[in-house]
This record gives sequence, structure tokens and C-alpha cells, in this order.
Amino acid sequence: MSPAWAAYPDKPINIVVPFGAGSATDILARGMAKGLSERLGQPVTVENKAGAGGNIGANVVARSQPDGYTLMMGTNGPMAANVSLYNNLPHDPVADFAPVALMGKLPMVLIANPEVKARTLPELIQEARAKPGTINFGASNTTARVWIELLKRAADIDVATVLYSNVGGMMTDLISGRISYAFENVGPSLPQIAAGKIQAVAVTSKERAAFAPEVPTVGEGGLDKYDLVVWFAMFAPKGTPAEVIDRLNREANAVLKSDELQQLAKQIGMTPTPGSAADLKAYQASEVKNWRELVDLTGVSIN
Repeated sequence: MSPAWAAYPDKPINIVVPFGAGSATDILARGMAKGLSERLGQPVTVENKAGAGGNIGANVVARSQPDGYTLMMGTNGPMAANVSLYNNLPHDPVADFAPVALMGKLPMVLIANPEVKARTLPELIQEARAKPGTINFGASNTTARVWIELLKRAADIDVATVLYSNVGGMMTDLISGRISYAFENVGPSLPQIAAGKIQAVAVTSKERAAFAPEVPTVGEGGLDKYDLVVWFAMFAPKGTPAEVIDRLNREANAVLKSDELQQLAKQIGMTPTPGSAADLKAYQASEVKNWRELVDLTGVSIN
């Protein structure tokens, strides 16, 4: 490390989470903050700046000083999909950020109120075709909106989408039966599934998930063209010194391999993916392309 950055870090570091408290992104960020603080010898705090599908928090980080003291726990939404979903973003999710480390990946889960009659994906498709427009799906994030549209087009069905600003409100309505189905991240879903308040219908990855091997994939339900996972990654503002990125990458990978983070990863259904900053850069580029194709296919647009 050059003399200018040999003392890094010499003050607290802040990780911005572009979603609300209690989300899987927030849970992961807080676990990572604890581990990084222990390894770096400085306090590492987490700040939630939710809104606009993650764009508000992302923009804060993009406009921050590139000195390694402001980081972001990003996801496929603000860091890949939103550039195609939103018009006139105030920042570029690729050009305005420096990749640090890919944290991990997890599928989404198709979940349902436990009282629904269609308890498998084929049954759901059959009912939707028999009663077009009558089945409603909740969506608390942009990824879920795209998945609902993919399901509609791939299965040639018509279902209603109910939009939510947060996962808590959506879960409340799903449990109460105000909505019947939803695509949601694993983190908020697992506790409700375990408690019997909702049921898991399918996972969106090509392979069955380790956290719920009894739950079939959407491919097993007949939609074998799609494999959509959620991912988490750490980013810094563009221009952050390479020495700082390298240090953060090493320490983040070490934390990912720790027993504490491995246990937390199981809690939120994430498969950790330690790797280099270059690995994340290449993966993000592929995901931007992938999401552009998905958005073009589904026609989802958020203005």
C-alpha cells in the first residue's frame, strides 16, 4: 500500500444500504460491518437510505468522496436492473462505482397464502388460465415485478400485480389473504415459511436451493428457460484508490469465510461467493446485459 494510504482506515467506515432495515441486504451489511470492524480496527456503521428501488442510496454513494470511508451493499436491482428499468438515473451503476467484492447469491421464492387452492406452479398456471386477471401477486421490489411479468409471458397467463413500498406490508397482506402470491427474497420469507404463515411454491434458480431442498424450481414447474438469482455485492465510489479496494476485498473475503458469516448466510438463504474485485466487475457487466434483455422482454418500466 502506498504511503498515502498506508494508515487506511484511520477513521470509521460507513456502509450505505439502499433498502430498509430488516431486509436481507441490511442483515448481510450488518454482519459484514461487524466482521470488518473487527478486522480493520475501526467502527463500521450501517446507514439505511431506502427508496426508488435502491436508487436513492446508490446515488448517495456515487456522489461520496472516493476515499474508502463510504461503501454500499448493492444488489442486482440498483447495480444492474435499474439502469434499464428507470429513465434518467442520476448516476451510472457501472461508471460511477468501483467494485469491491461479490458477497453471494440466492434465488427468489414464489410464496403463497397457505389457504390458496393452487399449491404448485402447474396448478397456479391452470387456475390463472381458467380465471384470467383474478389472481393477484405482491411485489415489494423491482426484481419481483420482472419475475411476475416473466411468469405471465412464459406461461401465457394474466395475473394482477400489487405494488408495495416495503416487504413488511406485503408480507402482512399475504399472510392475511389480501393477496394470494408473491415473489420475494429468501431472507424475509424463511421465518414466515417456518412459522407456517405462508407456503413456498417454487424457487427461481435452476437448481433446488440448499435451504429448502423439498421446494421445486420454476423449471420443474414447466418454466425451464429462466434462472434468476438475487445477488449482493460491495461497492465504493469511482476513483477509490486501488490499494484501498484491494484491502477491502481481502478483508471482506475473509469475513465471508468466517463461521459467523457462514451462519448468517444460511439464515438469509445466501450462497457466499468470495472472489476478486475484477470478478465482480465482470459479473456486474454480464448482469447489466442480462437485465436489459429481461426488461426488453417483459416491457417493465418504472418512471
